[in-house]
Amino acid sequence: MEKKLNSFIISFFVLMVLFILLIALFMVFPLFDNSDNYIENGDTSNIEALADGNENLLRATEDYGQGYIDKIIFLGESTTYGLQRYAVLSGGIDTCQVWTGAMISNGKTVSAGTLCLSPSIAQTRIYYPDTGEALTVSEAVRLKKPEYMIITLGLNNGVSYYNEYEFKQCYRMLLNSINNSCGDTKIILQSLFPVSKSCQINAYTPQRIDECNGWIYEIAQEYGIKFLNTTEVLENDEGYLLPEYDNGGDGIHLNRLGLNSVIDYIKTHGYEG
Repeated sequence: MEKKLNSFIISFFVLMVLFILLIALFMVFPLFDNSDNYIENGDTSNIEALADGNENLLRATEDYGQGYIDKIIFLGESTTYGLQRYAVLSGGIDTCQVWTGAMISNGKTVSAGTLCLSPSIAQTRIYYPDTGEALTVSEAVRLKKPEYMIITLGLNNGVSYYNEYEFKQCYRMLLNSINNSCGDTKIILQSLFPVSKSCQINAYTPQRIDECNGWIYEIAQEYGIKFLNTTEVLENDEGYLLPEYDNGGDGIHLNRLGLNSVIDYIKTHGYEG
């Protein structure tokens, strides 16, 4: 009887060890490989692969010229505000083409110079430069009725905190509000810009930014609107911002040369028709 008991204990112990090893193997080698759902490290050419035969991706065209740029409203965060700060657009620092968040300074509504992707994005007020008011994006679109709008949002909040569902839901809320205000505006979703290797924000890796760009592209597909993969002219082989385009600050913002490269890319990847 004692011999049988010892044999049972040994067998039970061996089974437990095998079970623990099996659990450990599943943790190291996941049962399902989700790698196909993500943009690979620093390789935005995968967006080209995803878009093969798809009309949502804006591809190379003839140079549409300055007249085309002058018809565009640029909605975005501080990376977009650089277009105004460095006087890249026709109106210089007084341009009315750049829309970012609104704030109150000395009792006056002014541009905050940035904007965040958030669940309240449809209610967030932007600085409307034509009148100096603080309006929601939908209110501003209803007044301005822009022919084209390029949206570049997601580095603030999105890259650092949101999962795919949350990220896409914020975009859906914004796009729905714009479409309800002016369905004739041709909307272009632009890829988030890469950051330099010196950027100190841990979440801002090439892999994570490319992942979010993949989500933005998928939202463009979902809504049947255009996607502009500007990243491909801004990043190096590792997926970081080219050093010559870094403004020498926090590793996130472009200098005038980099922003002019963005404008040139927009001109030569025009919205046909």
